Amino acid sequence: MTATVPPYAGAGNLIYRAAHVPRFRRAEGSYLYAADGRRYLDAEAANGTVAWGYDKRILQDALAYCEDMPALPSFCESDLRLEVLQRLERLFGEANDTPGRVELDLGGAQGMETALRIAFSAVGPGTVVVFEGAFHGRSGVTSMLSSSPRYRELLAAWGLEVVRLPSPDCGRCPHSAARTPGCTSGCVAAATRWGSELSGVGGTGFNRKVSAFIFESVQNVGGMAEPDHVLLRAAVDHARRNGAVIIADEIFTGMHRTGPRWGFQRAGVTPDVVVASKALTNGAAALSAVWAREPLADPTTYRPGSHSSTYIGIPHALGVVRAVLDRWDGWADPAADMDGLADRMSARLRKLQAAHPDLVSDCRAFGGTARLVLTGDHAPALRQLCLTADSDAGLIVASTGMAPDVINIHPPLVINDPDLDVMTEVLDQALNALRETVEARP
Repeated sequence: MTATVPPYAGAGNLIYRAAHVPRFRRAEGSYLYAADGRRYLDAEAANGTVAWGYDKRILQDALAYCEDMPALPSFCESDLRLEVLQRLERLFGEANDTPGRVELDLGGAQGMETALRIAFSAVGPGTVVVFEGAFHGRSGVTSMLSSSPRYRELLAAWGLEVVRLPSPDCGRCPHSAARTPGCTSGCVAAATRWGSELSGVGGTGFNRKVSAFIFESVQNVGGMAEPDHVLLRAAVDHARRNGAVIIADEIFTGMHRTGPRWGFQRAGVTPDVVVASKALTNGAAALSAVWAREPLADPTTYRPGSHSSTYIGIPHALGVVRAVLDRWDGWADPAADMDGLADRMSARLRKLQAAHPDLVSDCRAFGGTARLVLTGDHAPALRQLCLTADSDAGLIVASTGMAPDVINIHPPLVINDPDLDVMTEVLDQALNALRETVEARP
């Protein structure tokens, strides 16, 4: 059953897919407040964007940076944009120990398309390799990269050739018969066999070759699955040997969401191009940043005018980024603090697993991200039960069509222990209600 869609609202978005759709009026800290007065703890952080919680001072600071210039004519420059670009490049370049250049775009999918433009400018258009379970957007191009065929039913860039490596999720990988954590030599071989005459995918000895390998350090939509580090390093090394540009999709995982500044640092890999977005604006503006090591985005390689957008230089979004970067610069040791947050979430989730062994098969937290693996495809139902739980607060968590047995948890990175206790209490109540629902089924 889905909610009644107002006659003036489009039905093609994701809002009205469930019976209970709260209408929010304000937000503060880690909570959203609905029109009926009920509060909801946001353990989804507005799809991972609200790293700093709901803090209206960010918008106030951003306005001070851009109020004298609310718009910028196309093909013009500003001191504000140059400052933001320079500060962003430092965040990327330091992690990769090499200089680069930063392009801006409007959102995650647009940033991924810009990354492909940069890669194709350098090595020529060709095949793109991704993992099963990948999600890189829903635009015509990025829907081809994303795993679910649902994203390609109405619009797709059919001319783009995409090859999918086996799932990096050990629970779903066909090469892990025991379904135990950790990759085997067979997993590595399966991810690095392309490029041969028999594989159907060209390597260095072929004119039609792989131009880009794209990966997520943690697959958000794929159920918070982290590729084994040995597997990921082998896949990156193989792609690089075959001349492919390595693109890290850090749209969700970037800026300490999984612990270090960038998720790829967990596996010890160095990409050629990095796409970031969500944590750069705290959800207050649409913007993505694409970093490319020199000389990939040099104007002699990636020519000026290769891409353009009316709102890429909009001062409002740049002001938001500057205000958010100010906060990141003031955080003494976010990586260590995220390790502490992971420990606190893990302790609570393990207690839930112990209390509900019939419903919870596994749990894991890394940084400000966690996964609660269920014993069946119960995640959509549990998500709704968290919203309507009989408690002082509702709880917002995530579930996806590609991993219906996993609850994704990624609260604001500034969440405190009392709020984590609220999260645990609501999850416990929702799991009890889920058990009643499951037991009542014929």
